Amino acid sequence: MDAPNESRLFTIGEAVTQLQAAYPDISHSSLRFLQREGMVEPMRTVGGHRLYTVADLDRVRRIKRWQEHRLSLQEIRQRLAKMDALTPPAQLAQRFLDLAAEGEMEAAAEVVLHADELGQGLAETFEQVLRPVLVEIGERWVAAAFSIAQEHEITELTREIVAELSNRHAAAGYREPVVLATCVVDELHDLGLRMLCGILRQRGVRLHYLGADVSAPYLVEAVHLRRPHIVLLSVSLAEHLPALRESLLAISTEPFGDRRPLVVGGGRGIGHHAGDREALGARVVTQVTLEGAADAILETWRPASTAAT
Repeated sequence: MDAPNESRLFTIGEAVTQLQAAYPDISHSSLRFLQREGMVEPMRTVGGHRLYTVADLDRVRRIKRWQEHRLSLQEIRQRLAKMDALTPPAQLAQRFLDLAAEGEMEAAAEVVLHADELGQGLAETFEQVLRPVLVEIGERWVAAAFSIAQEHEITELTREIVAELSNRHAAAGYREPVVLATCVVDELHDLGLRMLCGILRQRGVRLHYLGADVSAPYLVEAVHLRRPHIVLLSVSLAEHLPALRESLLAISTEPFGDRRPLVVGGGRGIGHHAGDREALGARVVTQVTLEGAADAILETWRPASTAAT
């Protein structure tokens, strides 16, 4: 996925629409309430209209998750205050990378894990700390500033941190939908998908993660075994689109009884080929942020589940 457009601004109506994908009870009134309580401070136009940033929307999502965990307004204010006092994510990313490049793996991991303990949000850590680090690692490797050994070691450290944070933030109880996620055969770039799975688990989704490089027959076997509502297929490289097509055909022709899963495709490799995927019965997620992708995935399932009831 590309870097999120952090400069985009949303009117209050657009903000409500964005947030309702995950929290249908969000309204104009609830956003005004959060502002009156000093928890969110949108910008104002010359005419006095509210404008919300991407960071504002992430902040509201975080508040809603804390409310789901039964935190009081005072407890939420305290957490927000700690979060606001955190070291900026860009500085955390640089510190993490510097330590990891020096071989100080435990210290590098502690930089990220400690920020999480102080209240930094999961999506913020993934989007603004770890993903930029992965991009920088790739650029340094291309420029021969990093060895293959360094690239592999730091990538694996990042993988461990993503797993640790995903477990820390997983919701206590699961609710629908059930999601099965994997990379298609020969696709080895799975860290973006791992991060997305962490966001979905935080929202209470029951997640079955198969990992990288999964062939169509094994995917079909897993669908029979886990009976997911959604199958999430990731493609980072365009050269693996034929493997995606093979997986889609395998799912579309397999008899699954009373629960045929909705197939959702995502990743950089799929963005410009949405038509072919949809013709085979797959939705395509092209949102650049993890939170946006999670919203879109849940939204694809919600209308179908509402119709079923």
